[in-house]
Amino acid sequence: MSIVTLYAKTFGTPLLIALLLWPFISAFLTLPILALLYHHEHRLRFASTIGSYLSVLYVVGLLTFTQYPMPDEPDRYCATHHLSPQLNPLEFIQDVATGGVSAVMQLLLNIVLFMPLGFLLMRFLRRNIGHTVIVGFLLSLAIELTQLSGFWGIYPCSYRQFDVDDLLTNTLGALIGYGIAKLCDRRWPQKPVDRAEINHLPGIVHRGVTFAIDMIMVTLGYYPLGIAMVWLFHALAKPLPDGTFQLAGAIVHVESLNIVVTVLGMVSFLVFELWIPAAHRGQTLGGMFTHMSMETRERHGWRRVLFYAIRTAIIGGWFLLTLLQKDTHSGLLVIAVVVFALIFKQMPWDYAPGDAESERADTDGVGDVSDAGDAEDAGGAVGTTDGAAVTALTENAVNAPASPISQNRQ
Repeated sequence: MSIVTLYAKTFGTPLLIALLLWPFISAFLTLPILALLYHHEHRLRFASTIGSYLSVLYVVGLLTFTQYPMPDEPDRYCATHHLSPQLNPLEFIQDVATGGVSAVMQLLLNIVLFMPLGFLLMRFLRRNIGHTVIVGFLLSLAIELTQLSGFWGIYPCSYRQFDVDDLLTNTLGALIGYGIAKLCDRRWPQKPVDRAEINHLPGIVHRGVTFAIDMIMVTLGYYPLGIAMVWLFHALAKPLPDGTFQLAGAIVHVESLNIVVTVLGMVSFLVFELWIPAAHRGQTLGGMFTHMSMETRERHGWRRVLFYAIRTAIIGGWFLLTLLQKDTHSGLLVIAVVVFALIFKQMPWDYAPGDAESERADTDGVGDVSDAGDAEDAGGAVGTTDGAAVTALTENAVNAPASPISQNRQ
């Protein structure tokens, strides 16, 4: 059996496992990936988007290549195999002398395996050479310790040897990847990003990612408090045979808890989705992270009040329906808003009139600035990515978490 055939047989199954896991893990990580892209670049660039999802494949592949397979019959294997750590940094010389081409291939594989890491750290995350060395070494160390500990105790003994030479070759691979990225920077320099820039004409995906972050903040604002309140109520109140509760001499119906939790939710919503953006020129906390403002044009006085009234009525209505577990109605409202944005290239609240003296001449679409940047980088190909992200974010919105009182009932 040739060396190429041997390596293909050895790593074919881990590669297949990585490819099978990739779409599921990528879907799970869609929100954080897009949020970080908007945070760093203020818009979706096709190359960065593809690079991010390929990075997920790389990390999954790295884990499967280094940890799979575990030997069958653990007790028998551990009784006959005792792998002690290899701590001699010059042991690779003896390995090459005795192992020949196979040992050289192993060293080269260790280097090649970490080259993408160095490339990603420099090219996309803009880390310097010091950070690259540290991350490459620590990741390699984590892998070696995982092997040494039998995947942290899942396997009863070490099924792969801890080798200090792997630490050195892996770190060298990260450095080589860093060097390749530096060469690419000279040939294809990345466009500088103004970190102070705020996108006042965000695309629908930019808005969706920001809104998803905001909803997480809203939920964190009221959900723990609601759970604590429900728990405290059941700890202090005395249940009565008719299904009501007695608390401090008063008869309390369980529906009252629903009302209180709903009020808590709406207060949290108004704080994060009305008060904060109104006080920060249209930026919610999510918008501050992704560098966007929901105010697409200048508005003052009654025009600004009308803008926020329309937006709060629509989005607040959806959130209220979600709290009341009117999933069908809240889902239809989300779909209606998304369809409206796709057809008219604006959100409904964007139709609120702006100040005449500062009207933006190019405010004819939700995605003008963002999509223009995408088209410039990818020839318009980012539209496919946007569509997939819109679908994922829409499903997340429709399936927003129910209120604590409802979960308590279940």
